[in-house]
Amino acid sequence: MKKKHTVPFTIYDYIDYRSLLKDYYDVQKKRNPNFSFRYFANKAGVSASVFKDIIVGRRRLTTTVMKKYAVAMKLTQKESDYFDCIVHFVNSKTNDEKNSYFTKIMQQRGNLMLKFIDTSQYEFYRSWYHSAIREMITLPDFREDYEWIAKRCAPQITAAQASSSIKVMLQLGIIRRANNGRLELADQVISTEYEMESFLLRNFHAAMITLAKDALERFKVDEREISSLTLGVSHKCFDRIKERIRTFKQELINMAVADTTDSETVCQCNFQLFPLVKNYSLDKKDQLL
Repeated sequence: MKKKHTVPFTIYDYIDYRSLLKDYYDVQKKRNPNFSFRYFANKAGVSASVFKDIIVGRRRLTTTVMKKYAVAMKLTQKESDYFDCIVHFVNSKTNDEKNSYFTKIMQQRGNLMLKFIDTSQYEFYRSWYHSAIREMITLPDFREDYEWIAKRCAPQITAAQASSSIKVMLQLGIIRRANNGRLELADQVISTEYEMESFLLRNFHAAMITLAKDALERFKVDEREISSLTLGVSHKCFDRIKERIRTFKQELINMAVADTTDSETVCQCNFQLFPLVKNYSLDKKDQLL
């Protein structure tokens, strides 16, 4: 007899196992008022407190416990393999590991309809030049000539990459065509789940930090502004510095928006603030982003 599937939603909609488990519990509770943490714990053979701690983020889901939950949820082998993959994705400690497991996640999803992200959004954050080309479109002399676009990027990319970038951004609605057929910016923000957002942004930040390092050699001193500070500060002051950076970023955005002169170049401004000694607990989100 075919095993009955008790999950009322597709597991492939999830990339955060905490959201998956919480939604599973909520739906089962609505279906059966007697369903409880203890009831599920007995089916899985794992303490009820473990389930609650995982959902609220007090502990990570291990592969061993995941397998027991998969049996209790009556997942198919394919679904269990996917469950295992997102556990490794969320628990990965390095961005290289996350990239590896994300690739496996996309392969296992195949052509399934996804509710929150697709490969195009992944591609946008994975490649630094999408942001550069997006801003390049605002230049008065911009030409939708892929060879021209590729040569204008620093470092130079290929015409194929330029073409792919335009297609990705049109597909996402990040740019659009005006009535005259010319490309223009569309004020649209890409929204993703937190775990996915932090993962993608880390890829983006890593690429931009690498470009900043290379800029030391690629540009003359008068064409760049690169400096650093090493400071001894209190935890309170550290938090104030983070807030000042965020405020300054907004000031720069406001300056760019208020600039009525035609754009003449596209530049990148990075901000990095991080500890050089251990034993300082950063806010979780700031660590990820």
